[in-house]
Amino acid sequence: MLEKMGLPSLRRWDMLAFGDPNVDLVFAVDHAPSADQKVLGRRLGQFAGGTVANVACAASNLGLKTQVYGRVGDDSAGVLLTREFSRFGVGLEQLKKIPDTASSMAIIMVESSGEKALIYSPMQGTVSLGSSFLQALTQSRLLYAMPYDMEEFTVVHSLAREAGVIVAIDVEAVMIADLAHMRRLMGMCDIVFMNEATYLNIFNEAPQLKAMQERLHSRQQILVVTRGSHGAMAVSGDVAVEVAAFHTKVIDSTGAGDCFNGAFLVALFDGLSLATALRFACAAGSFALEAIGARSALPTRAQVEARLML
Repeated sequence: MLEKMGLPSLRRWDMLAFGDPNVDLVFAVDHAPSADQKVLGRRLGQFAGGTVANVACAASNLGLKTQVYGRVGDDSAGVLLTREFSRFGVGLEQLKKIPDTASSMAIIMVESSGEKALIYSPMQGTVSLGSSFLQALTQSRLLYAMPYDMEEFTVVHSLAREAGVIVAIDVEAVMIADLAHMRRLMGMCDIVFMNEATYLNIFNEAPQLKAMQERLHSRQQILVVTRGSHGAMAVSGDVAVEVAAFHTKVIDSTGAGDCFNGAFLVALFDGLSLATALRFACAAGSFALEAIGARSALPTRAQVEARLML
């Protein structure tokens, strides 16, 4: 399937994960506070996180050759984030340490149901898109990014196309100004991920396979919508599939979608069909629900394959 998108022949890295990692400070709460409300919580710990970084670690843990292009601060959080990339085998050549700067951080409130709410504080400044980024692109086959900044992503997209790199993005509702903005993004990418809440917020309707297909910009493009305990849906060309979730005890949903996305890409690199890739990703994502922290329970390929046999 990726070959039909023009996947480059073998390069040093399968995937380039574009974006800064962050430290997650996690609290357990009965429910996340609303405006002007205080709730009691219990601190669960400090973990390495960041959506793009989590995808890189999940994919690497499942066998994909992955490197990260981003920044950390020269603080203790930066040390933790760098160490965690190394633990999962993610390439660090393009991870920049910025002096006199704090690393990105998120405060995550995990409700008793396992669902979460969060506050995110990004690093100051912008990621450089100079010669080092071009080098990283030419060494990679697929770029994974979250297009928060449309001006920046337009440059990233242009450089990726110039390097012949497939572009995959994860979309959140907060990124999207209107439907025209979403259509423009869809036209710039080969693979688009979003969750059900984001889809509903952007398109003002629940995801349905036929409507999802109508939103594609080419027959090769893939649109994936994750639906939590209801599984996931994906469309491409004439193929439209829906897969049930692998039910497990939900401890913390943080990073489960990221694990899903990384596993889905791994399955596509393996040449699996859309339906098989979706089921593989659902199985992988279910592991990430089983422990506190986005990467505390990232599975190996053997673990995923064993769960698929159940």
